[in-house]
Amino acid sequence: MLRVSIHAGPLKSISRFNRTDWLDIGYQTLDDRAVYKVVLFKIGEGGVPPVLLRRYPRWSSSLWDLSARALTRALYPVRDNKQEANPQEQVPAAQHVTKKRAFAESMCAVIQHMPNSGAAVRRLASMQIEEHKSQRCMYRARIEEDLQTTRETEFFKFAPSFLQPAELVLRAALFSMSGSVDVFPPRPPLQLPKDKVIEGKRFVAIHQLKEPARSGLLRWLYRHHRAPVAQAGAPEGLVLWSIFEDFLKHAI
Repeated sequence: MLRVSIHAGPLKSISRFNRTDWLDIGYQTLDDRAVYKVVLFKIGEGGVPPVLLRRYPRWSSSLWDLSARALTRALYPVRDNKQEANPQEQVPAAQHVTKKRAFAESMCAVIQHMPNSGAAVRRLASMQIEEHKSQRCMYRARIEEDLQTTRETEFFKFAPSFLQPAELVLRAALFSMSGSVDVFPPRPPLQLPKDKVIEGKRFVAIHQLKEPARSGLLRWLYRHHRAPVAQAGAPEGLVLWSIFEDFLKHAI
């Protein structure tokens, strides 16, 4: 399960005492296009009813893309259409008021992998949001992730009359992905690289995969003691297509 924990203040001071909200993202159905069960908890309010995020392509994009879509489903629930072939998340336009604006000087969020058993919790990503020192309700976010390039946004405006910490994190993630606090980019496509047929067997060249699938696959092979097949012109080796499909469907 993934947990997105949202805290007041900077990353260096996070603790259970300054946590405001958290979002649990678990699997309803584990597959290459997974169905996630999402629950948002708010300090002082409790959990909102669980919602589903359907047909999301695993190992195909940033964890912040997944988290933003999960947050959207939880904050703005819509009718669940099980037959929707190509779901696409949408958010209402952000509220911007001119008087009595709610704001936060500093806020952060972390994405952690919570194992089903044991205590080996891993931090996979983080976001630090800071308000402009002289302009109220203008924010900049620094976003880090295990298998992605660290990036920092330009300043963006978010000036509601009531501040929901989870919504500020969502709007910051959206701005980092699309340049707008109101717009989602299209859902990422499923990572299906071109195959390479050798002696009648289908292979995938690992170096041709995009992140996070490339590093994720290498780590998964290492954990399962499966060495890539050496091949000239493939610096990270080849893997059988059936093994790559197994990775897409089952690797966590």
